[in-house]
Amino acid sequence: MSTNFRKALAEEGFAIAFSTTVLLCALLFAAPAPAFADIASDINAWLCGILRDTCNWIFAGQTDMLRSIGADGVLSAGFEQMLGSAGTVTMYDLVRGAWRAAILPIGCGMLSFVFTVQLIKVSQKMDGNASMPGVKEVVFMLVFFAVFLFLIQNSFDLMQAVYEVVKLAIDRVAGLLGNGAAIDLAEVSITTTDDDVAALLAMLVVALASWLVVIVAYVVALVVSWARAIQIYVMAAFSPIPFALMSLDETRQMGVGYLKNFAAVCLAGVVILVLLVSFPIVLGGLDAASAGVPVVDSIVGGLSYALQYLAMCVLLILSLVKSGSWARDVMGG
Repeated sequence: MSTNFRKALAEEGFAIAFSTTVLLCALLFAAPAPAFADIASDINAWLCGILRDTCNWIFAGQTDMLRSIGADGVLSAGFEQMLGSAGTVTMYDLVRGAWRAAILPIGCGMLSFVFTVQLIKVSQKMDGNASMPGVKEVVFMLVFFAVFLFLIQNSFDLMQAVYEVVKLAIDRVAGLLGNGAAIDLAEVSITTTDDDVAALLAMLVVALASWLVVIVAYVVALVVSWARAIQIYVMAAFSPIPFALMSLDETRQMGVGYLKNFAAVCLAGVVILVLLVSFPIVLGGLDAASAGVPVVDSIVGGLSYALQYLAMCVLLILSLVKSGSWARDVMGG
């Protein structure tokens, strides 16, 4: 009795287990692929979205940093406030004090030496029968001495006047073109709408590299602008010596070269401003310059845009470094 019962129970349990197994297999085989495919697609789309947003954020930050470089600051500051102040003392006060206390006496002494040498040359030419020509030369020397003494004693103010003329040109260029802040740059993610993880990872690498280059460009722009201001102050402080050298025929070219170099340093501000203003404009035209990519919303187009962006940032750095030599070329080397 019990043996038959156990046999019937075993057969009934086997039938239930077998039926349950068949039902589960049928459910699994009914739709195997769509579930896993949907999960993979969701993960891929989520990862691509994060990568795209990250690249977007990086390039947007770069754009904001580039917009902050412009005429505002050192380039458009007045001669007395180019480098700010520490309390009540400015760099202008220091260099003008050095000019008045140390350099101006040296320039006046050099001019006195030149005048003495010229006076000796004139006295050697004079004789008893040619007194009138000698008097004319002495009068000419006195006028010559008075003119150069005036130039030396006001040399610092004359250099400041040259700077103010160039500053006027900088203000007019900035008023005409702005400082680039109003120009909207297209985000690189516009050209990379495809959900390709590998391509977006490559885009992220390019974005990080360009971020580093943009930071370097920002630092270089600040360093070049500050270095120009310091160079202007130092050259203005030592201006009496070149003016005194101009009074002698043998050293006149040295003084003329100084004036050309000072004007070139001032004009470098205009060159820097034009570079900073034109850079966003060039970046905005990179899409048009991307020849050979027929589809704008493509992975290849996005990477091409990003690489061009990186190349333009490198070009900006090189241009800022060469701005001084370009200004000297304008003045004839």
